[in-house]
Amino acid sequence: MLVLSNSDIILDAIRQRRETRDRIMLQNLIPILGQLRQTVDTWIDGEFKDLEDEISHVHSFASRDSASKRINRFRKELSQIRNDQLPNALRELDELIEYIKQQKFKSAEEATTMLQKKLAPIISVIFNLSKARERLDGMADMIPLPSIESYQRGNER
Repeated sequence: MLVLSNSDIILDAIRQRRETRDRIMLQNLIPILGQLRQTVDTWIDGEFKDLEDEISHVHSFASRDSASKRINRFRKELSQIRNDQLPNALRELDELIEYIKQQKFKSAEEATTMLQKKLAPIISVIFNLSKARERLDGMADMIPLPSIESYQRGNER
């Protein structure tokens, strides 16, 4: 027969309270994760559109020889994020939401570990797009823009 000490009983009670509290937190995360999924969809769609528009703009004003290679690298990078990283990241996020909704976890600790693992890819996509934005903005800032007068003269023709 196993006899538990007072210390064991206290530690077990603490662990049980944590498990209950963590499970409540995970249940409360379901709508937040759903909102995160919607926010990510909207933000990523807008970010891709703006980056592609900026690449076209930079390409039209940049001297072809010096900028073409860099612009093509940006296009390849965006394509790689969109076609390789993003689908996996969205799948991981959707799996996480279902995992928590269906309470497939044995313990809250397991679910917390899964939360960290499954959120990492979408956070990586967001950071990669932000870094691409910064580099592309830096490139755009280096391109000399035509003066207003030359722009107006070009439109008068």
